[in-house]
Amino acid sequence: MPASAAARHTPAIDLNRATQIQHIEYSRDVVHRHSKAIPKLFNLILSYIEDVEKKVRATGQKALWAGSPWAIPLIYANGYIPVQYSEVGRISGQEAITVAENYFQMPAETCSMVKATIGELFLRRDNGINRLFSLSNACEPFNQAWEVLKSEGYEIYIGDVVYRAPGVDGERYDQVLAYFLKEIRSFNGWLTGDEKINEKHLTRELERRNRLMGKIGTVMDLRLKHPFYVRSLAVMYLMNGLNTYLGKPEEYEEMLDLLLEELLALGDEPEDQDKVIPLVWSGGNGQEFGVYEAIDEANGALLGFVTVPYTKKYDLSIDPVESLARFQLDSMMAGASVYIRDAIEQQIAHVNARGLILYGYLGCSFGSVAREMYRDYFHQKGIPSINIEGTFQVGPPTGQIITRIRAFIEMFS
Repeated sequence: MPASAAARHTPAIDLNRATQIQHIEYSRDVVHRHSKAIPKLFNLILSYIEDVEKKVRATGQKALWAGSPWAIPLIYANGYIPVQYSEVGRISGQEAITVAENYFQMPAETCSMVKATIGELFLRRDNGINRLFSLSNACEPFNQAWEVLKSEGYEIYIGDVVYRAPGVDGERYDQVLAYFLKEIRSFNGWLTGDEKINEKHLTRELERRNRLMGKIGTVMDLRLKHPFYVRSLAVMYLMNGLNTYLGKPEEYEEMLDLLLEELLALGDEPEDQDKVIPLVWSGGNGQEFGVYEAIDEANGALLGFVTVPYTKKYDLSIDPVESLARFQLDSMMAGASVYIRDAIEQQIAHVNARGLILYGYLGCSFGSVAREMYRDYFHQKGIPSINIEGTFQVGPPTGQIITRIRAFIEMFS
């Protein structure tokens, strides 16, 4: 069955009742029944955390919770499996929230992402993974959460933030680079007990990341011609999977190769251009998967993303540690919200988007201010946008969010 036909004749899922796991299974078995690759992606997702935990307990495999993509090549180079701690959102529930509020005494208004994460990590503290790496710029509530989690048997390393805003060049850039190189070696020392980095292993991981970023970039370009082949939930996990390869780099790459074969077999003739509503997504990866299903049902397609991890490559002609540092410094959109706003604007132009979705987590005041600034700016530019706040733990989205997202996309019809 052609992808467009599958998209049009998919029976509806109950958006007000389905859990995250049910959404994943539905997208795997029904929405993407035309594909062999996407079900493999969802199987990697469903088994990700549990498989790593089992491997750690059974074989002594080294693993750690990680929340900073720049370090993933270095983590793999040292023989560790990185487990993205934000992934606990799809399996955490009210029990995790209760732990955060009652045991850790976190206020009810605290960001749901922070509460769900610390609560679930507490519940999983005996599952074998007790090391965690994060950056101090994640957010202040997270920084506080890590401090209290240390008392529960977790060994935590908080890396210092190195920002390189546009215009920082010359001597100042060299200073920032030198500081970041020191930070990288310090993290390696914490991870392995030795600040000396295995450059051969790191080069191998940078080569793999370059290769996979190139393949993701090709997939995203092909989606502009075939926007309904990979739907919203799948593309979110496809992009997110590039951070850690979902713990199985070889299987993740095999899935990517198969997906490329499928998209290339569709040919160069664009499909569904008269039906699709191209959209740009800015913000976190919402755990309320009903939002994605509502987008799909209204013929929306998430084609643009602000943090695109595949537009640059690691320089393999220089020292791999320096290449790791330069890639991070040259890829950041830091210093002010205006830099992210510019990136949003570039993505809107690239995919010829008709609308912008600004997503944040309930209780995150830091993000809510920036989203209002973006909404006002793009309104003046004539680009419609919607600002929505969701929760992070398991559970269906509120009916109000579903109603708003449907109304927003349907106004383009």
